[in-house]
Amino acid sequence: MRRRATSCMALLLVGTALAWPPRAAAQDPASLALGARLYRAGLRADRRPVRAERSGVVLEGREAACIQCHRASGMGGAEGSTAVPPIAGGVLFAPGQQARPRVARVFARLTRQTPTSESRPAYTLDTLQRALNEGLAPDGRTLDTLMPRYRLQSDEVRALAAYTTSLQIGTAPGLQGNTLHLATIETGAATPAVQQAGPELLAQCLAQRSPRPTSDAEAAPTWVLHRWTLSSQPQHWPDELAALQRAQPVFAIVSGTTGAHGRGAWQAVQQHCEREAMPCVLPNTAAVDDLQPSHWTFHFSRGASLDAATMADRLAEQAPRGGWRSLHLVADPQSESARIGTRRLTERLRGGAAAETEIVLHPPDTHPAWLAGLGPRDALALWLPAAALQRWSTRHPPPPGLAQVLVSGELIELEAQALAPGWRALAQITWPYDPAERHLPRIAANVSKGLDSLQPPGQPGQPQQPLPLARSAALLRLQGHTYSACEVAAHALRRMGQRVSRAYLVELLESAEEAATTTAYPRFTLGPGRRLGSQGTWLMRFSAPPGARLQPIGTWFVPD
Repeated sequence: MRRRATSCMALLLVGTALAWPPRAAAQDPASLALGARLYRAGLRADRRPVRAERSGVVLEGREAACIQCHRASGMGGAEGSTAVPPIAGGVLFAPGQQARPRVARVFARLTRQTPTSESRPAYTLDTLQRALNEGLAPDGRTLDTLMPRYRLQSDEVRALAAYTTSLQIGTAPGLQGNTLHLATIETGAATPAVQQAGPELLAQCLAQRSPRPTSDAEAAPTWVLHRWTLSSQPQHWPDELAALQRAQPVFAIVSGTTGAHGRGAWQAVQQHCEREAMPCVLPNTAAVDDLQPSHWTFHFSRGASLDAATMADRLAEQAPRGGWRSLHLVADPQSESARIGTRRLTERLRGGAAAETEIVLHPPDTHPAWLAGLGPRDALALWLPAAALQRWSTRHPPPPGLAQVLVSGELIELEAQALAPGWRALAQITWPYDPAERHLPRIAANVSKGLDSLQPPGQPGQPQQPLPLARSAALLRLQGHTYSACEVAAHALRRMGQRVSRAYLVELLESAEEAATTTAYPRFTLGPGRRLGSQGTWLMRFSAPPGARLQPIGTWFVPD
């Protein structure tokens, strides 16, 4: 039977301890740097692009780079029906072993070919160079035509081998023996209902899905979840997170509930994740700045940044003749989401057609004398939590000539009735979820099944009651999203198994979106390089009198 392998180096699925050839044991930083350029960018020492040929097609530079198929972790994946095997050094220079069986997610009547790597001898530098340049496996078999044929020199092969050895598999912060330590984030301000819907649900869910403890050294590690409690002051979080990581290193952060309502600040945690090169999986927050680095952090959506982009698009579409004279932003200064949203909205308007528009930021607790002077060339954007919006809109009636009122749906957590009736005919609300009548029954049904399957821990003689299904819409979404974060993380962690690597987990998370079964979004998709599961939104307005219901304005769309 013809065996297959793909891309830069076609090797194996599972390996044992590293067995380097003696002459390649010592590598200097320059060699590692060259190996990294070859692997990641397809560039030689002089920065010229590598050239390779595959099925008569010439590839150059990044197109010919190993990372294209074997990924940043070196753990491979799949190209259609062909398995792309791992090439991390600990696997590369060990004999091939039969992979443990796994049900692959493939289309009907599509099966994956068995890779050569499962039965080959260990590679040496010489056989590796032959595989790269001539397409021959260590035992002499011809590699698949999907495998590019290169013309690499021995020093380049040595550098590539050194770099693949730096891709550590089976060792990472948070892995201690046969235990993998994880963490979730919470703050002391959370109410008991938020605690139940967030960290308590997550703890039970991960405990149920964790591999069981075993004495088998080859088995996947058992997961232990730590509940990291942060103070109420986000400016202190960097030091608090660093201290927690020193005290007990963790491999990844899963979910997270900050603030009294469980969807508060998050930027300091994201920055910690990026500094530590630590996966952070689907926190409950709207404090998402989509311009900030986010290689290691996966979010449900663009959060406040999406609201800002939606408002900017709407203001551009509905600008009056001569453009907007002014845009007034009423924002909660204590809300990180509001600060991100107003900043991103201002940046978008300043860089576009509204560059001449006067933009004024107002706190909600001052008397808005300016409000009475607004007219048809003025717009108002409200970035307030539900309770603050209710107070502000009740105290201050809209001026008769105002043309445009936009409300951040993320900030009010879709509690549209918080807007006083007098404002409803003017208001348009950003709405990143399915309409409530669709997403709430779906979440309730799926979370109910999940809660029924959980077995809460209890002390001997003191069994605990199962967690209840949340009654409010906001808490039900929090439950659903926490449950989805658990399922996505568990799906990826179980596939990772004993091949522990943070970079590998990120790649597995990119293909785990089918586990997000309890989100409120109409579309949720992850993928290579994609860190935001939902990109789009609706704009909603109140229906005709009495204005108690919302209806979409147009169709679902994805703003720039």
